[in-house]
Amino acid sequence: MIYIAGILGQTFSGGNLGGLYASRLVAGLGIGVTTILPPIYLSEIAPRSIRGLLTLQYACCQQLGVVFGFFFNYGITKNYAGTQTQWMLPTALQIVPAVIWGVGTFFTAETPRYLLSKGKVSEGTAALVKLRRLPEDHPYIQDEINGIQAQIALETEIVAGASALSLVKETFGDIRNRRRFFLMFLSHLFSQWSGANAITQYSPSIFGYLGIQGEESRFLATGLYSIVKFVSTFVVSIFVIDFIGRRRSLMTGICGQITTLAIVGAFLGATNGRSATDIASDPSARRASEVAIAAIYVHAISWSVGWFSIPYLVSAEVFPIRIRSFNVSILMAFHWAFYFGCSRAMPSLLAATDRYGAFAFFASICVISLTYVFFAMPETSGRSLESMESLFDRPWYTVWKVAYARPEDMVHSARPPSTDDDLEKSKVVHDN
Repeated sequence: MIYIAGILGQTFSGGNLGGLYASRLVAGLGIGVTTILPPIYLSEIAPRSIRGLLTLQYACCQQLGVVFGFFFNYGITKNYAGTQTQWMLPTALQIVPAVIWGVGTFFTAETPRYLLSKGKVSEGTAALVKLRRLPEDHPYIQDEINGIQAQIALETEIVAGASALSLVKETFGDIRNRRRFFLMFLSHLFSQWSGANAITQYSPSIFGYLGIQGEESRFLATGLYSIVKFVSTFVVSIFVIDFIGRRRSLMTGICGQITTLAIVGAFLGATNGRSATDIASDPSARRASEVAIAAIYVHAISWSVGWFSIPYLVSAEVFPIRIRSFNVSILMAFHWAFYFGCSRAMPSLLAATDRYGAFAFFASICVISLTYVFFAMPETSGRSLESMESLFDRPWYTVWKVAYARPEDMVHSARPPSTDDDLEKSKVVHDN
């Protein structure tokens, strides 16, 4: 509702700049909440065997929104250039998904974990029954309820009270929670300062540096770039993230970013000062240009495999339920601050470093992040949300020794079916 109010204010601000800014502030307050809740909600309702797949659908749909936004703006600009409609129509169109989402919340169950944490056992059980489509007395339902209640009871016993100050103390006063926070803080920092979002925002200019001639061609190349990011995120969420795991996905993606950033930086260094027309007229430069353009698209895929997807997913997995919402909220605030900082710095960085230096800088950040991930990032794929504690009992630089889950880390205290196939078999047996 707050977001919709902000969009209406922007659309009908009537050219009043103060009104436009105030409305954007209101819309920002609304949209900020919607960047925090989806990964938390999805991680709390998803069977752990497909938790990554479902949580990453949020990230995937973010990229789909970028695709829609680009082509809507492109089409509207071509047909209504220089008119009020050019900015009012795409601004107003944001109301459509907001209304769909708002109506959809009335048909959505509260998470069982939240209801059980508030002592609403019958409501929490009913929500889990609805989500799993199994009867209340089914062993899978009972085991999952018991596992959630045991963890909530432990957390409640350790720390009582839920004021903001107590949550801060719990986050930074407990060394395990502090390690969780700084792991994810650095993950969001590396994600944004690896440069992918800044490259996206300034991709028309960058494609011009790489030899693509004509404004329309550069904008279409940017549209294709957004499509590549969406498709790669979608493929990763379905076929990769829950099969090779978060840690392997992240390191693979970072290696891809380092390689492609080095290629683009080397090309820009070799062709510094040359125009797109000059590059196109030189056969060897043109071939190198094609390689660099391909590298930009591969970079988008690498970022989707790694730093784009993983912070959303792991942030919602590593924190205990008691402090999860609090910490994810803070981390998303830092996420957007890092996004703003990197995007704001990009034009100056390109100008001050003869273009190629910006890509060398981003590549160096990726090298640092790869080193950190190797030592500090645990594998959370397939783990119960209640099995994370031992990972953070040790210093960050020793996590690599126990990064991958053992068989006992993959189950609740009372073992439910471990895969969707097992769940399906249980449903078949019950139906028969």
